[in-house]
Amino acid sequence: MVTPEINELASDTYYQPAYSALYEDGAEYFEFCYQEESYYVKFSALKRRISSVLNHKLDEELYDLETPYGYGGPIANYFDEHFLYRAFSAYREHCRKLNIVCEFIRFHPFNPLAKSSSLFDMHFHERQVVVVDLENSAEERRKSYSKTTRNIVKKASTRLLVEESCQQIPDFMAMYYQTMKKNTASDFFYFDENYFHQLAAVDGVSLLAVKKEETYASIGFFMCGKELAHYHLSANNQELAKENGNYLLLDAAFDYAKRQGCRYMMLGGGRTSSTEDSLFKFKSKFSPLTLPFYIAGIDFLPEKREMLNQIWLEQNAQNVPPKLFQLYRA
Repeated sequence: MVTPEINELASDTYYQPAYSALYEDGAEYFEFCYQEESYYVKFSALKRRISSVLNHKLDEELYDLETPYGYGGPIANYFDEHFLYRAFSAYREHCRKLNIVCEFIRFHPFNPLAKSSSLFDMHFHERQVVVVDLENSAEERRKSYSKTTRNIVKKASTRLLVEESCQQIPDFMAMYYQTMKKNTASDFFYFDENYFHQLAAVDGVSLLAVKKEETYASIGFFMCGKELAHYHLSANNQELAKENGNYLLLDAAFDYAKRQGCRYMMLGGGRTSSTEDSLFKFKSKFSPLTLPFYIAGIDFLPEKREMLNQIWLEQNAQNVPPKLFQLYRA
């Protein structure tokens, strides 16, 4: 199977400042560009002050960087090894001068730099994510669904109605919180009402729904850029679970994204990195195509990161520490 590629990664929704702004609570948008003639590497992330580690307040002015929720990582238009080394050396020096301790990156699966492990101080393949090819016709695309999935979608389409311009954020929120509770999601995913209204206002973001008569069965936020679409957040009405609205919602979203000019839709991975993860297996029913998802870290001030992590360890001596690059943020 041919590995999918796109031409304008920078146009993807995850790289837009308006999307990053959704997560700037206590943070600021940070960017740096290294350029030689027409060649460049553009770095962007969220910059946060490290004011304390648990109950330990810091006197020193220190910061760190992190990819906003989703995907990111530096974007380059030239991949010569020596050029990239110079670009990253300049970036490291710039961040050191600003007292930035380190950076944690969740690499966009379509980003060619994601596999360049030698540029980073921490780098590994975290999981696979599911991608749907929208360049095929709807008929061809559905042939790649599992047989059971094709039958479920066909049956659901006779019982449920698709709504492509849903405006019912309160309905979505009620169902979303129920879904998060069912999945025992962490506090991070309990976004407030303001977040959902701001998300809906981001260019290319749409709320799609399927309903049975006047009752919503499934609703989801989808993001459409120039070439890529993303399945971002969704919620299901537990009382209508047997209607399988989530299957029809995705099928309708593929058609919708294709009409917006998107070539692929990213469904993401599972709740864990396991290939047996139930969410990953559900998404895989719609496409056999997957891409690797990498995470990476850069140590600008390694002795400072070690110091911060050590402070965390001292306050959690009774617990087994999670394997986190920015352990002090745990």
